[in-house]
Amino acid sequence: MGFSYFAEAEGSRKTRGDLNRSDEGRCRREYISMRLAHDDVYYDIYHLIAKERPMIVLVVFVSFLLGALLRTVLKEVKIPILVIICLVGTGIGTIAHFPAQIPVVKTIADMDPILFLHLFTPVIVFTAAFEMDFYIFRKSFWQVLILAVPGFLMNCAFLGWLTYRINKYKWSWDDSMLFGIILSTTDPILSVTPVRNIGLSKIAVSLIKAESLFNDATTVIIFELYRDLSKQKHDELIKEIFIKLILKFFASTALGYFASRIVSYWLQHIFNDGVVEIVLSFSMAYVIFFIAEWLGMSGVIAICILGLLLDTVSFSPGLDIFLYKFWSLLTFLAHIMIFLITGIVLAQKAFPCFDSHAIFFIITVYLSLNVTRALVVFVLSPFLSRLGYGFNWRWGAVLIWSGIRGTFTLNMALGISQTKSKTYNELEIKNTLLLHSGTASLLTLMINSSTVKRLVTTLGLCNITLPKRMAMHNAVQRIRQMEANAFAMLKLDRFLADANWTMAEEAIKIDYPYKLDSEEVDQLIKSLRCPECNANVTFEGSSQQIADIMEEARLRLLTAQIASYQKQYNSGMLNQDAAQTLIGAAESYVDIEGKFMNIHEVKTYWESKGVLVKLKKLLSDWVYSVKEETFKPPKSKFLRMCHYIVFMDEFEYISTMMTFLNCVPIVLHFIPKYSTTFFKVLKRCNYYYLALYILEALFKAFAMGRSYIFYHWNQFDLIIIVVGVVDVMITSFFKTLSRPYMIGTIRIFRFIRVLRILRLFKLVIPRTIYLLDKQINKQLTFRYDIAKGYVQGEEDTNCLIGQIAGHERVYQEIHRILETNKQEAMKELGLMQRDYPEIVTGVKTKQAVQTVLNTASETLKFMISGGIVDKTEGGELHKMILIKKQQLASLPSKIAPPTAQELLRNVIWLQNDRKQVEFIQKKAKILYYDYGDMICEEGELPQGIHLIVSGMIKLSGSIPRYGVSKEAFKEICTRLPITSYTDYLVAGAIIGELNCLTKQEMEYGVTCETAVQTCFISIDDLLEAFDKFLEPPSLEYKIWLKLALDIALKTFKENLPYQDWNYKMCVQLSNIYLLDVPNHTKCDIYDGSMDEVILVHGTVLDCQLGQRYYAPFLLPKTCHQVQGTATSTKLLVIRTSEQGAQKNLASTSSSEVHYHSARRPAALGHIFGMNLSSPSTISSDLEYTYLSSKKPKVKK
Repeated sequence: MGFSYFAEAEGSRKTRGDLNRSDEGRCRREYISMRLAHDDVYYDIYHLIAKERPMIVLVVFVSFLLGALLRTVLKEVKIPILVIICLVGTGIGTIAHFPAQIPVVKTIADMDPILFLHLFTPVIVFTAAFEMDFYIFRKSFWQVLILAVPGFLMNCAFLGWLTYRINKYKWSWDDSMLFGIILSTTDPILSVTPVRNIGLSKIAVSLIKAESLFNDATTVIIFELYRDLSKQKHDELIKEIFIKLILKFFASTALGYFASRIVSYWLQHIFNDGVVEIVLSFSMAYVIFFIAEWLGMSGVIAICILGLLLDTVSFSPGLDIFLYKFWSLLTFLAHIMIFLITGIVLAQKAFPCFDSHAIFFIITVYLSLNVTRALVVFVLSPFLSRLGYGFNWRWGAVLIWSGIRGTFTLNMALGISQTKSKTYNELEIKNTLLLHSGTASLLTLMINSSTVKRLVTTLGLCNITLPKRMAMHNAVQRIRQMEANAFAMLKLDRFLADANWTMAEEAIKIDYPYKLDSEEVDQLIKSLRCPECNANVTFEGSSQQIADIMEEARLRLLTAQIASYQKQYNSGMLNQDAAQTLIGAAESYVDIEGKFMNIHEVKTYWESKGVLVKLKKLLSDWVYSVKEETFKPPKSKFLRMCHYIVFMDEFEYISTMMTFLNCVPIVLHFIPKYSTTFFKVLKRCNYYYLALYILEALFKAFAMGRSYIFYHWNQFDLIIIVVGVVDVMITSFFKTLSRPYMIGTIRIFRFIRVLRILRLFKLVIPRTIYLLDKQINKQLTFRYDIAKGYVQGEEDTNCLIGQIAGHERVYQEIHRILETNKQEAMKELGLMQRDYPEIVTGVKTKQAVQTVLNTASETLKFMISGGIVDKTEGGELHKMILIKKQQLASLPSKIAPPTAQELLRNVIWLQNDRKQVEFIQKKAKILYYDYGDMICEEGELPQGIHLIVSGMIKLSGSIPRYGVSKEAFKEICTRLPITSYTDYLVAGAIIGELNCLTKQEMEYGVTCETAVQTCFISIDDLLEAFDKFLEPPSLEYKIWLKLALDIALKTFKENLPYQDWNYKMCVQLSNIYLLDVPNHTKCDIYDGSMDEVILVHGTVLDCQLGQRYYAPFLLPKTCHQVQGTATSTKLLVIRTSEQGAQKNLASTSSSEVHYHSARRPAALGHIFGMNLSSPSTISSDLEYTYLSSKKPKVKK
């Protein structure tokens, strides 16, 4: 049917070939209409050919695809991608001028500027504010304010005046000023992108970004004000300007702050749901912007404040990388759309105005905006140099040249061009303004953005100093060493043995990132290598060079500290407030040359919050808590009755209800209408309530006797009664006097009646004290978290000094500073535990639970990745772990500290062994010491071990020798940066264990820093316990193993700081055992079943190389046999796997086999919370390690 229909149409057209042209045209139109009608029928019947599709969606995503393609292809090309995107948009808009009409182009060209503003501005502004360093911004705030407000206004005035004077388009003064406002703004993202990662100072980058960001906020406000004032008539001009400025600046700031608090509170109640947190940040940025604009505020300022007050620590741990990538993606896509739309709009509306004169004016405008910006910065530089971080002409040059016009310039120009024009001349002016605004943005993006890096390099702002080169040299050398080690291990692999190792070594060679000439390379090598033997040597430079190296090391240490705080937050060991405080404090030290972060200055972050304690104490004195037990019932029958009535709960209920009811007439007295109408009724009510107050006071006085007057609320009741009686006397006896002063007196006494309402505070004060106490506990927890996080940060960075410091003197100085700061922080922690033991115990309990749950999470990840647990099962287990983590918040903030008996039961080498615990408890003694007492002195023989029950002690003396002979130890001390030892210990710590085991004199003295209580076990009782409990694992072995684990963990962290050894030790605990190597005895190590061997006590000799090793030391894997050279030598061995350990147990007795069969369900019961066996997991692991070490390979 369809084909015959077309044949009919074609036949009818041929038979009319002799008709005139008009008939031919009419026939053709009929044919087209019939063809379209047929298409409609065909589409309706078969639904195969799409009649219409939203082409704008295709344009959007094709532009995104084009942006991705350009970013891939032009990665090394200096041409900005956005310029090409804009040219593509211009091409699309130009094509639409030809007969081939493209409806979607017209739709884009007529885009509503309000939609443009609300669609792209929140993304750009929030991303810039969110990425800004708040602490650097806070210090440079006044510099930013000067540049963003007076600097912007000066720039507008200069550009507007210059435009008005030189343009030939007959622009009015208002048009020129609007043009100056439009070109005075800069893009906060595009201005920073070229200078972000080229070595420019972080402070200078933050200043550029902050100036652009708040410049945009000022631009939007001034643009709207000037446009409204120039286009409309205003009756109350000053009032309108004042109201708008209040709304735009102050109300918008308040809205942004309020929104940030809401988001922070919301985020705190979202547990480990990254999708919800990302959606929340994205949606709140748009919602707050819309609300601010809808209420007449500034959405830009509101979003600025919101982004500044939020940071990555505000979100869940581990979400920071994804969060940055998400907002970077949105920013990239937004800029693509902005410049594509700009290109289309320019081609559609502004190109008809393009001529030779326009080219001259484009060049003039580009030069003018750079010159005026330079003039403004020059005028303001005296003020900028005296504020914040200072200012210099090099920073000024970069600030001037990095002012790239972008989002806000294009948005305001588009807004002007889209407004209705009354005349053709007005339309031409708007299109011309759009043309020059768009071309100015493109020129700054194409020229300034491409050349600012060369400018920074020419000015010497990213010069690579000798300390940076040395640090880079050390990093490259370390990477090359690790590559060499990896090659050595891979050559042992049977699958890779025949690989082309020569080609592989050539393929992995890493060059230095810094391009140096031959003289600089020779100088660097001479500084770090001996020219004869090519060995590492100490660089002996001038004092200035040493100072530069010290400063570079200090900056890298601050970066390492920030990374440590971030890591602690991600692991749950630091709460959000403490992490933000420590990270901010570390960042604030960046600009203070030679200044290291110390606990005394960190304390200032919590010392200002002590006012709550004083307020709680004040309110506690006003708590009405009269108890019946504190008063003896009187002998008189009447007084006994009064006593019974007053101390009934109903009496207080009636008193409170009476106060509530009295509020009604008091309020009516102040309403003129009701005060006049019900004057007599209100007067009688006053008498009645006064009488009731007097009756209440009498009952309490009779019941409480003389003590009645000593309670604050009773005193307040008496004041109310006295004032009420005077009020009645004045209103009754002097009512006939109409003198003005008497009328005023009566009004004053009526007003004083309001004091009666204050009796209701009896109910409010207890609740207020509860809330204050909760907040105080939170602050104390915050205080402890900061100090604990600081100590952990110092320990983490202390392990990295050798890789950060480029000089021996620098290493020694930094090590001394960090050790001193750590000890001061440890003392602060001890004092906190003395003053607030319940708070500290609560924090420690939560951290212990958090650590164990983190270990469970890591174990589950390993089992899922290894296929041991199915993903579905793993998901269920993960939910259970998350529930436990979420329940951490419900743990009490105050927990009673453990008693001496509880501490003894929890000692790791006594845990859950009932006989040993009972024996030690019978022998132990509780000793008390005052502040300044000496528990033991350095050099004396050990008397026993002390378990600290409460208080804080100070250890001071020489660094521990760990069984090394005195002669060898003196030689070692000559190479150490610090030879003295200082530490602070608190409740739960044990002193004297190692000395009692080795029977060597004490290497440190112990002094009480506070009043101290210890649980003392004498050395005779301890030796008796050793002889009594010899069954495996023996008590002596468990103490040695506990000490060895502690020493090994510290050794691992110092030698391999990049690995999480806490988790690895937990995983390998069942594969660890202690090996005793007697003097002059050889022992085989790394025999294929050993993963790591640590010398924890004594000295050994490498039988192959003749190298002597001193404890503590991680023995190299090239060492396969050692000989003991000390009286007591202990090796801690970590087996490669549990199966390897079980091979040595194959010949054990049946009782041991029975132990292993019981051990596995016990471990399963520990995982699933079931008590399947009586021994704990820790004690089982200790016994297991003992059995694993029964048959070491020792040769005489």
